[in-house]
Amino acid sequence: MFDILIKNGLVYDGTISKPMITDIGIIGDKITALRTLHTNAKKVINASNLIVTPGFVDIHTHCDMAFKRTILKKFPNKIPTEIKMNHNLLHQGISTVVTGNCGLGYSDTAEWLNLTKLMNFTTNVFHLIPYGIVREDIFKEKQPEILSTKQLDLLKNRVSEEMKKGAIGISTGLEYAPGCFSSTAELIEIAKVVKRYNGIYTTHIRNETGKGEFTIIDSIKEAIEIGRVAEIPIEISHLKLGFPKYNVAISQVFELIENARNDGIDVTVDQYPYSAGNTMLTHILPDYFKTSNSIKDRYKTISGKKKIRDTISSIFKTLINPTQITISDYSERREFEGLTLDEIAEKENRNVSDCYTDMVCEKVSPWGIFFLTDEEDIKQIASKGYVITSSDSWTVQKDIAKPHPRFYGSFPKKIRKYVLEDKILSLEKAIYSMTSLPAGKFNLLHRGKIAAGYFADINVIDPDKIKDNATYGNPHQYPDGILYTIINGNIEYEKKST
Repeated sequence: MFDILIKNGLVYDGTISKPMITDIGIIGDKITALRTLHTNAKKVINASNLIVTPGFVDIHTHCDMAFKRTILKKFPNKIPTEIKMNHNLLHQGISTVVTGNCGLGYSDTAEWLNLTKLMNFTTNVFHLIPYGIVREDIFKEKQPEILSTKQLDLLKNRVSEEMKKGAIGISTGLEYAPGCFSSTAELIEIAKVVKRYNGIYTTHIRNETGKGEFTIIDSIKEAIEIGRVAEIPIEISHLKLGFPKYNVAISQVFELIENARNDGIDVTVDQYPYSAGNTMLTHILPDYFKTSNSIKDRYKTISGKKKIRDTISSIFKTLINPTQITISDYSERREFEGLTLDEIAEKENRNVSDCYTDMVCEKVSPWGIFFLTDEEDIKQIASKGYVITSSDSWTVQKDIAKPHPRFYGSFPKKIRKYVLEDKILSLEKAIYSMTSLPAGKFNLLHRGKIAAGYFADINVIDPDKIKDNATYGNPHQYPDGILYTIINGNIEYEKKST
């Protein structure tokens, strides 16, 4: 007898093979049969006229950062069920998350993985070493740009320790402090350590725009060089071409990546399917102002704030308009969430640069949504076969703050908009980008496919109803169309009949 029997579903197995109607038998946490089955089960799911896919693998999340920075402080005794169950990701059909991205989050791998086990976190969790925080642990605010042999050895030893604790690779956030102070040569040496443990190197590259002396083109070249010299798989995080583009076209980005792949370098990218980003307000300031989550103390003085005001005033005049930035998470001033910077300045009857300066000088910088990318570029990226679907989100509490809609809608949106509506890629290829492609790239054994012997991470989906509902104005809305999400043989989400 099977524990779960899924009958007559159109099964997309996670590869780019054509789907087939078949049954799936599950015993314990594994798929044990994949054929027409005439037997009993403790639970039978009739999947006629529905599609069945592997559970989605979200390789770019910050769930750990959410717990580290806010959740455990807010709920020291009892964590709400919707958080432990990772509802905003679970409802998208996501069964596995990778944490520690962009060089941020828990630098102690064992601490984070043990926490997920203690609270019975619903989604599977795999962790990357957040290199920026490792650097912060060791060097605090005195971040060296040129390392001595002893300093490099300290970093290499720490990275080795974390890989032994169960990390699957390392991440860098080269637009954030303190990751921005790392040289290419340093990162190659660190990547070589990770390579010894069969790990992966993921990177939020130094620049995602066409501005400056070191553009997105130079940044991608750097990532590819690290992969080539260290002989390690490379994942470029949340690929985008932000404004100002100047003379850079997205086709140039594709050419770089595709030439590297043709040369045998294992480089892939991930993408959330939205034309706006979401990050700390400090993001647009020069590196020398920043810590990993705020502003250096010496710039929180009267004279320091003047330097911030002068700098951001110039940035607002030349690079970005305050109307393009909406506050998404500001725990000190919840009434500002959902407002643009210029709307806040008008409400406060103050200069917008003064308002911005006060915000980034909080103990933890507020987060904003930045409308700085081109929808046509997003479509072109989504169509590529080496692009992994991701959310770049984290665990959130329902109706708290104004998170980016990608926190609730990334995976259903890609299927609804880019497959069913715009038809820029097939459903097989979209599901591949959400399942076996990321699982294979990150070496997540026996996940990402529907096959006998694989873990029973499975979604049952109504293709006629699947769609994202989250918007920038009203982000806390679960998607439609995901009927069941099974993780390790347990039905963790079942849409209730109405």
